[in-house]
Amino acid sequence: MQMGKEGMPFSGDGVLSGVRVLELGQFIAGPRAGRMMADLGAEVIKVEPAPDGDLMRNYPPLKAAQSGVFMLENRGKQSVCVDLNRPEGVEIVRALAASADVVIENFSPGVLARRGLDYDELSRNNPGLIMCSVSGFGQTGPFANRPSNDRLAVAMSGIMHLTGDPDGPPMPIGTSMADSTAGVHAFGAICAALFARSRTGRGQYVDISLMETLFHTLDLPLAIHLLSSGQIAPQRCGVHNLTTAPTGTFRARDGYVVISAFLHQWEAFANAIGKPELLTDPRFATAPERAKNRYALAEIIEEWLQSFPSREEPLAILAQHRVISGPVLDVAQAANHPQMQARHAMQEVDHPGVGALALPVAPMRFSDERVAIRGRTPALGEHNETILSQLPNYTPQRIADLTASGVLVSKIPAGWD
Repeated sequence: MQMGKEGMPFSGDGVLSGVRVLELGQFIAGPRAGRMMADLGAEVIKVEPAPDGDLMRNYPPLKAAQSGVFMLENRGKQSVCVDLNRPEGVEIVRALAASADVVIENFSPGVLARRGLDYDELSRNNPGLIMCSVSGFGQTGPFANRPSNDRLAVAMSGIMHLTGDPDGPPMPIGTSMADSTAGVHAFGAICAALFARSRTGRGQYVDISLMETLFHTLDLPLAIHLLSSGQIAPQRCGVHNLTTAPTGTFRARDGYVVISAFLHQWEAFANAIGKPELLTDPRFATAPERAKNRYALAEIIEEWLQSFPSREEPLAILAQHRVISGPVLDVAQAANHPQMQARHAMQEVDHPGVGALALPVAPMRFSDERVAIRGRTPALGEHNETILSQLPNYTPQRIADLTASGVLVSKIPAGWD
């Protein structure tokens, strides 16, 4: 059993226990917000469009005909599969929204409005409803109706321009950073709206843009642009920081390391690497000079690193001197790192046909409430009957008729329980 503060059992089943979320999400951004709410104890009902559900279900890599990314983003949820192009399907979503606290969606702007499932319509029967829409550019502005995805958002946020070698092309990021960042911002905004509702009793509409959430992460480059009144355009700087040295990625014998020595640590750093002569070298006498000569300084640091058989010993020396440093880990090394294990950052979840998968838990820890994955990823429409039978007038016969007519779709593989 996980324990809370002072070794006592957790007092509840999550800080969002009792919150019902209707997720009309697809791919990553919307499902990421729903996934985080589920880990914090919310009941998340994933409404998928018939006949095939969330398009991410079919994206590789696949194992036992199941998408790895889909399993990552949708564990701990319940699945209802509805034909949103049929009046009966729209009626089901409206009925579900009437008892929901939150609706999350990341269809293109206008898709749900054309079906009568926009916030104005859904909130008529549920004034306390909070609805969050996630899209590439938001619901307003000249680009609102343009199609978008993660890579385009990275490109148009300014981040791709800043990523890569100075003499090379702009580079993407190695994961779906725009989708993930938007999902986390959506999660935060929804929680803020829930807090506001606790004071006012009113719900509200939340509009999240992939482009804006990534732009919001800019710090030093934006500061350079703003303080120069737009006269300086921040550029790609590769693996070494433009303004502070040594701050960058350095090669050891058995891989790469990251080192960041703050201005006040320069003397301690030079002594730590056994190079006190650097303190009197005019190339490194001041912070601006060190930044200007950062590549020469990097060569000296890499020579020191490679004097050891592995990166472990020099990193231990730097750690003793409180210099920020550590190895560049690959995905497997990060997932199995002792720090991640000590923090219980991963949780094994059994999936039919796949077996036990160690999946990341929402990275938040509360003293009195549990954060955990509360179930495996659902099959398409697995919970049609369970969820709809809770609604007025949805008898077993009516649910069976809706299934026979294709309004409801359920695709549960043999052997699933």
